[in-house]
Amino acid sequence: MSIPVTAAHAATTPRDLCQVIADRPYVDDQGMVRGAAARKGCDDPARLRVRLMQAVPGPDRALKSGSKVITNGQLVAGLRCTTAPRTFYVTAVDSSGETSRSRPARLSCSTKPTPTPTPTPTPTPTGSPTATPTPTPTASQPGGGVGSAVEEEVVRLTNAERTAGGCKPLTHDPKLNAAARGHSNDMAAKNYFSHTSQDGRSPGDRIKAAGFSPISTWGENIAKGQPTAASVVKGWMNSPGHKANIMNCNFTLIGVGHDAKGPVWTQVFARH
Repeated sequence: MSIPVTAAHAATTPRDLCQVIADRPYVDDQGMVRGAAARKGCDDPARLRVRLMQAVPGPDRALKSGSKVITNGQLVAGLRCTTAPRTFYVTAVDSSGETSRSRPARLSCSTKPTPTPTPTPTPTPTGSPTATPTPTPTASQPGGGVGSAVEEEVVRLTNAERTAGGCKPLTHDPKLNAAARGHSNDMAAKNYFSHTSQDGRSPGDRIKAAGFSPISTWGENIAKGQPTAASVVKGWMNSPGHKANIMNCNFTLIGVGHDAKGPVWTQVFARH
């Protein structure tokens, strides 16, 4: 599932580069409603306060809140989901006066978690593919010109599935490619397999760190052990959660990262 993000304002001057960003709330795979806020591009510390709000008749209710003095970073508030759907949103404010409010989200315990479940790894084949050197990013076109040959093949096969299902093809974006490849390289080097990096970063954090902005929505698929582009796309298409990302017509851009050690694959989707 994707997480939309709404920024408080656009950066225009060095002071304006300091932003408070409230993320749209979501349900994670532990059954918790999460609401996050972050400060970015700031030079001075300030107290950041995040509130997870419920939209109700009359004054809206603040269900969870938290605060922390930070220069740049993220703060998360959470509470257990309920079976009855409720409408949540996140507000954020820091002591310097920067504010942000996320889009609302109607959530319950039946809401699909984010990130989506990872596919079951298959055995590593004999003779792993040779890693392709990182190319210099260029202006991208749908399905080509950004990643290695095997990464571009994943984009091509993904777009073939989307086209067959009535969605427009995705453009391989250099910044999303960098985010996806960086996560595959990190998982391979540190021998772990998760949507969350070992330093605690989420897919959204990695996308932002790669310089992709603005972000209105994102999603991520990962896999390990599939020997070819065809086998990993087939594995994702055979998994309902991963297929939902691939066939989400709201996405317009993609990044694919491959590391031959494993092999490990990351597929990132987004829209400005």
